[in-house]
Amino acid sequence: MSTLVSLLKATMSEGIVLFDYRGKTEHSRRMMPLLLASLIGMAMLFSASAMAEELKQEGGTATVLSLYTLITVIIIVTEGVYKSGDLLFSPKDNDMLLAMPIKKPTIVLARMIKFYAFEMIYCLIFLLPAIIAYAVNTDVKPSFYLVAPTMLLLVPVIPIVISCVVGLGISEIAVRFKHRAFWQVILSFVALFAILTVILTVNMNSGFDNGSMVMIGDKINTFYYPAAAFTRLATSFDIWEYLLFVAVNLGLAIIAVLLISRFYFQMITRVNAIKKSRSAVLKYDFKRHGQVYTIVRKEMSRYFSTPVLLTNTALGLVLFLVAAGALCFNYDSIVASITGSVENFPLSPDEIWEYLPSVAFILVAFASLMTFITATTISLEGKAFNLLKTLPVSGKKVILSKVLAAMLLITPFTLIGSIVMMVRFQFDVPSGILVSVAAIAMPLVAELIGVLINLKYARFDAENDAVVVRQSAGVMVATFLGLGMVLCTASLTFTVVFLTEQTMGLLMMDAIFVVIALFLCLAAVTRGEEKYTKLSA
Repeated sequence: MSTLVSLLKATMSEGIVLFDYRGKTEHSRRMMPLLLASLIGMAMLFSASAMAEELKQEGGTATVLSLYTLITVIIIVTEGVYKSGDLLFSPKDNDMLLAMPIKKPTIVLARMIKFYAFEMIYCLIFLLPAIIAYAVNTDVKPSFYLVAPTMLLLVPVIPIVISCVVGLGISEIAVRFKHRAFWQVILSFVALFAILTVILTVNMNSGFDNGSMVMIGDKINTFYYPAAAFTRLATSFDIWEYLLFVAVNLGLAIIAVLLISRFYFQMITRVNAIKKSRSAVLKYDFKRHGQVYTIVRKEMSRYFSTPVLLTNTALGLVLFLVAAGALCFNYDSIVASITGSVENFPLSPDEIWEYLPSVAFILVAFASLMTFITATTISLEGKAFNLLKTLPVSGKKVILSKVLAAMLLITPFTLIGSIVMMVRFQFDVPSGILVSVAAIAMPLVAELIGVLINLKYARFDAENDAVVVRQSAGVMVATFLGLGMVLCTASLTFTVVFLTEQTMGLLMMDAIFVVIALFLCLAAVTRGEEKYTKLSA
């Protein structure tokens, strides 16, 4: 036990942060992450309270617990699938730990406890507000104050076990390829796509047609045991079911630790052996290319060789393709679910079909404005940034090249998704052209904003790429700004579409984004280049 405690002290001393803010004072560095988490939690509490108050009239307040449990689980699995491989098999202190006389299950247990502590943050942000909203809107029994903390602690267990097992399988497969990191990211997205597809398929085939939120909660309870157990224990406590739930979660955690321990050293040895054998193979390319081509190629190469950057920025694009695919293949079920679950829905199915170009426009906005690749590209240069500035390349060319590289990574996704929806729903020619223009203009706006934000909040002292991509101030600013832009774009689009007509409304929105893109481009080559010249690593 003392060995485990010492190991936990060492492993938990770093990396358990969602946002690393480098403020001027120690107080600001501690308070900023707490403030951000509190803001998100308050938003969740507001939405959960509104839902619970509405469901209270139907006598189905417990649906809030089911729905927010599922949302929390999806977030944990989404984060955990691609994080588990690096956290379990590629931490920095592997060499030190492997040289010590520590049992494999102890090392794996310490890793999984650290993993658990990180994912518990999501439970506190997303699930705790739902528990509070349920308690406020319901006459809870005293047993609820035993059930609620237990569920808060145990809900992450099953998604973490799923993430670890999937991560183990992905690592086993990816290690056999030449570019292990790249294939690990690709396989992670394939796994996430499969999980989301299964969830959507189960939901669509579970009979949501003309159903209410209470029926949706019942369907969630039919296919996800923790949500069902939480609902039953909150409404009618049973000590035996409570003990069974605790035993199932603890049993799964123990099995996961033993299973991963069985392959742990073999996996680490294989990864390290392949890394060393490949590091000895050097290839040189002396072909001469233009400056823009060289910078774009460097940016794209670094993008695909930085798993944390790829996963954080590609997730929105993958979700966009999932949403577009679900809309194309399950249109009737989705429309029936929306019109059935929302009382007095203002649009008929035929009218929804008519406004599908606007829906596609909003989906493109979500994919584009929530993907800020350039918000990290300056900071990722690290100490090499000073070397980059010594090259005979203007700051303007460097900035625009980074934006171009990001555009080449994003626009294929937005264009493909848009074209698929155009063909499937037979958009008229003007609407199809306007949606295609948005699929180019919106990513351009997002990436120009991203590079300007990164120039403003550049950080060159990060310990690793993960700190830059997940925890820097520039990423935080870009994320919240992108979320606000998505909400403003959605509300403004539907407003102008309903006030005028669809083609004119989309034309006005495209004009707005094109004008913003031109303004930002001018700012990038003037103020941006000035800021680039003054920066120093």
